[in-house]
Amino acid sequence: MVDEKSVENIRKYGVALGNGERKRQILVDEIGFPIGKKAQNVIIAGCFQAEGMPHAFQAFKNLLDYFKVDYTLLGKEYCCGWMPIGQPAVITKNEEDIARFKDISKEFIVENFKQAKELGAKSIVLFCGACEPNYTNYKDLTDLEVIPYHELIDRYFKEGKLERKIDYYAGCYRFRRRITDKPVNVEPAVRVLKKIKGLEVNYIDEKLCCNIPPHMEQILGSIHSNSVINICTGCYYSLAAKSPDKPGLEVKMLPEIVWEAIKVK
Repeated sequence: MVDEKSVENIRKYGVALGNGERKRQILVDEIGFPIGKKAQNVIIAGCFQAEGMPHAFQAFKNLLDYFKVDYTLLGKEYCCGWMPIGQPAVITKNEEDIARFKDISKEFIVENFKQAKELGAKSIVLFCGACEPNYTNYKDLTDLEVIPYHELIDRYFKEGKLERKIDYYAGCYRFRRRITDKPVNVEPAVRVLKKIKGLEVNYIDEKLCCNIPPHMEQILGSIHSNSVINICTGCYYSLAAKSPDKPGLEVKMLPEIVWEAIKVK
């Protein structure tokens, strides 16, 4: 059954839980993202990411400023509804709720498209991995370019230097396939990593799913360094929760390693 209270909360505040003030405080007041301003690129942060990974947003903002990217947040970013509505429907395999979720998601995403156009944007840049498949379903409804954040980084990042070993897990995107039949493009992130001189990367099998316990054990067993890099926000949380099982392991998002490579260079 679709959580109608969450739907109404999104309509009112843009987020499924609370009023969105903590998210705004972290991104705008503490990190310094511009909000509701005219810009070429609108960053879609997602509902829960600001609280869960402020360090990754700080690194991403550092990169945007370093590359002199013209960007902003929306004045009222509407949640796509995945966590409170879509994910429960997919987990229970409730096709009626999945269809209802898609309609709800469309409503909110189209509203974000509208706001972005009013700000003069040319591109929507998705930071949240859960948002990506939902935006993919409806990107034909706008003439805005819709891209993941790692593709934006790939366009601007030319080279860096970092003498170290890391592990990289792109994610399997299992749940995504219940929402859209359009393939995900993870190649920009690989290109970014290959631009960092001195970086030795162990690529973990993308067929392994971090939400399946036996697969997670294989993922942890495949990590050979003290740093594992993610591009999917959901995978980041899954691995971070398991990091105590591997003492000394750092779980990071792609912008963090790229910013480190630029600073060292």
